Amino acid sequence: MSDKEVYKIIADELKTKNIDTALWIQAKETAGGDPDKTEAAYIRLRFLELIKSSIQPPQPLVPTGSAGIGVVMKSKDDGLWRIRSELSKKLLNQGKHSLYSTLKLQPDASDAVIATAIGDLESTNLAGTGISPAEFKYAKDTLSNPSLREQYDRKLLDSISNSSKPHQSYAAEEIYSGYSWWESSKMSVIIGVLSLVLVGYLGLNYLKERNGNGLQKEALHTISDVTQMKTQADIDFRAEQLRLAAERQNQDMEFRARTNDQNLEQQRLMQESRMQADEQRQKAQQDQAENLRIMKEKQYWSCMNQQMSQRDGNSYNAGVKCAMYR
Repeated sequence: MSDKEVYKIIADELKTKNIDTALWIQAKETAGGDPDKTEAAYIRLRFLELIKSSIQPPQPLVPTGSAGIGVVMKSKDDGLWRIRSELSKKLLNQGKHSLYSTLKLQPDASDAVIATAIGDLESTNLAGTGISPAEFKYAKDTLSNPSLREQYDRKLLDSISNSSKPHQSYAAEEIYSGYSWWESSKMSVIIGVLSLVLVGYLGLNYLKERNGNGLQKEALHTISDVTQMKTQADIDFRAEQLRLAAERQNQDMEFRARTNDQNLEQQRLMQESRMQADEQRQKAQQDQAENLRIMKEKQYWSCMNQQMSQRDGNSYNAGVKCAMYR
């Protein structure tokens, strides 16, 4: 069904007052009770509803198991709903800007809500909303097209998901490598401590024979101090490794976030550049048409003057002969 046929159906419904009451109430609430805005909002909502109903969704596959029980596969709409629901949570948690932010909406908004928001912004002055015309047009062209919106949602979700996963694994790898190195070093420390204890133990017998219990207590105190120093060094080293890994993780997250923002800004600038090129091309066509009209007008009046200046010239004959320039 073409757009023209859909609009004709809506026009007939409005003419015969055969309207969808639920959609009319929704449109009236959106328009704040204004009659003209209510009718415009209703046309948008009804158009989306008729277009959606005219598209036949693919039949879900129903494979049958050995017991004869069919398993219904989930439809594409369910998958898109899950993607947009997850996207809404991630954007809310990370505070990322998107085309949905431009329209003051969330990714899980329905097509009807998006159409209403676009219509409301089109009927207002964008300068007062802080939204640039190029940014609004980019959001409108992308989110009002179901196919482009799906591609944008999937790409945005992948970008946000990939920006968090790699640096987490990298941080874990940093900690693991630090621990692996420390475990090998720890074994050397343990062997050294045991050797020190053994030497101290052997030395105690010698000290006991020479200096008695006083020197023995001093040696034990020295061994205890060395053990405490080794334990504190182990704790400090682990804390430093965790701090370095967390710092590297934060740096990686900031770098990926800046890269994503730069990509979105580049896309916006490219769209704005295309719009300016289109406007210049349209203006050039208009100027060319106007110049052609002026040239024909000059040729017509020049022909008329020439014909009227002849002896048998009259306005009728002159008009017939010069009609080709009109």
